[in-house]
Amino acid sequence: MKQNNIAILNYWWAANYGANLTAYALQQLLKEYNYKNVLVDNSEKYYQITLLKYSSFDKFQKQYLSSSNKIESISNCNELNKKFNAFITGSDQVFRPAYIEKNKYQYLLDFADANSKKIAFSASFGVDKKQFLKEADDKTIRQMKASLQSFDFVSVREKSGVEICKDLFNVNAEWIIDPVFILEIDKYIDLIKNSTIDYSGKIVSYILDTNKKYKKAYKYIEKKYNTKVIETANSNISIENWLASIRDCKFLITDSFHVMCFAIIFNKPFICIANKQRGATRFESILEMLNIEYQCIDSIDEIYKRDCIFKIDYEKVNKRIKEERQRGLDFLRKVLDTPAGKFKEKQEVRTMFLEEKICELEQQATLKHQVKKSLWELWLIIFHKYLPEFLKNIIRKLRDLNANRRK
Repeated sequence: MKQNNIAILNYWWAANYGANLTAYALQQLLKEYNYKNVLVDNSEKYYQITLLKYSSFDKFQKQYLSSSNKIESISNCNELNKKFNAFITGSDQVFRPAYIEKNKYQYLLDFADANSKKIAFSASFGVDKKQFLKEADDKTIRQMKASLQSFDFVSVREKSGVEICKDLFNVNAEWIIDPVFILEIDKYIDLIKNSTIDYSGKIVSYILDTNKKYKKAYKYIEKKYNTKVIETANSNISIENWLASIRDCKFLITDSFHVMCFAIIFNKPFICIANKQRGATRFESILEMLNIEYQCIDSIDEIYKRDCIFKIDYEKVNKRIKEERQRGLDFLRKVLDTPAGKFKEKQEVRTMFLEEKICELEQQATLKHQVKKSLWELWLIIFHKYLPEFLKNIIRKLRDLNANRRK
């Protein structure tokens, strides 16, 4: 029975705090609406190995997230159609070409059959339109246009995503806040109850792309505020401790999108350095949505020139979050209650997807045959031209011996 069964595709399997918690938030929201759901395990071997190093993520995923069996082939994707009648892609950067090149058909839900509901929930391109066009070639844009036009509902996390959908794909997308804001704060408080480290009164730094400049800056900040800076990136602390470090600290220093989100959720002062390589539009968009624009700096060097701990009127911000939370809940309720449609568009996309996969398999088979042929020809040249006669005789005797064994 696949009624009210939903499969979700995002980056929940990564050793990444934000990816784990945005997946957790979405699963909790769906459970509150009595929808059974699983996160699709389409992780790559690299990330499976990474989880062995960062065991805290693996523990959280097993304890708090519901996931499917490993998806390793097209046939596995077809099996999903037998179990689920709706698919959600998002949240996180599931529409960013540079991130989804290998599994594009999965995050765009091209494998879903025509009767399934296809939903993008707070999905992200991660970049603005200009950068997106740099990352996406014409073929990718055509594919994404066809795919997104077959979706029943599309919502995106950034305002720039609304522009990309409209201008490049002729798709009307809604601007919906990240699921971590939509889930009630009490759920995170419950997680923090399992934390084991006290960060009270500490200055916490979570910098993904650190360098010597940051080390120097921390010394300056420690002296200025007479408080030690605790670095939590790459520390393998548990997700519960990570949340506690944000909630309980004196203030935060970060270049992480989701750390900034939780700083806002917990009403903390923070210094935010917009991470342009990982997608600066993510920072700009959420700050604009909450009417706290210009709360990011471009470089840690700015702390020497002015006070970069931004004073935020959290009474107003919390009011805006409440409004955006309700918009998110209303959108989710609408997409869950509305029957699937766009059957023709979905069938066309699925047919295109299957045809492309067949062509890829044919090309792989042809390439494999060509490689075998080239290696055989190379071997014949080596055998007849370069090998001494005694080695040829040994090889002939081994060949005859193997031939006799097969009889």
